[in-house]
Amino acid sequence: MGRIKNFIEEETLDKAIELFQLQGYRTTSPEEIVKFLGISRSSLYATFGDKRGLLLKALNRYRKLTADSLEKITLESKDGVEGIERIFDISVTGCYHPGLPSGCFMVNSIIEFGPEDGDALQIVKDSYEDCRNALLHFVKMGKKSKPTFKKLNVETTTDYLINAISGMVVSAKVGMDEAACRRLAEQTLSVLK
Repeated sequence: MGRIKNFIEEETLDKAIELFQLQGYRTTSPEEIVKFLGISRSSLYATFGDKRGLLLKALNRYRKLTADSLEKITLESKDGVEGIERIFDISVTGCYHPGLPSGCFMVNSIIEFGPEDGDALQIVKDSYEDCRNALLHFVKMGKKSKPTFKKLNVETTTDYLINAISGMVVSAKVGMDEAACRRLAEQTLSVLK
């Protein structure tokens, strides 16, 4: 008979995201992981396989949380510009957590690994597509109802917006403060108005 887990997996993954965001993956030892997560080494291995397995599940958890936020915005926003503004807002807000290094967990991970970890890279690409698809939805919505969108190419505008978000996230990682990042977002969105 298997042992009963004395922790909630999603909460543990949220802690792992925080730890990897704080220290990076490569520099975090298994001892630091079990101490920070508050689980035993045997629970770590039984539930997540190993340190890399924990990373991949943490990346998938972060992707799910992000996708859930994007879905909520998609369901609640009645206007293309509003939806795009809300996506930019959560993108900027997600880069500035008190006590953690600036930047997005996904981008920080891909900066740490580069293309060498195909599994991690695929999760990042999938998350990128989630965001791009939400932006595409709102650009199409705006194209139908906003005179300012009529002249815009849907695909090019969507790529412009996702590239702007990616650039802001990387800028946050290298030290751009939140106020400057928000000004950059406002300037980027001015093309829609």
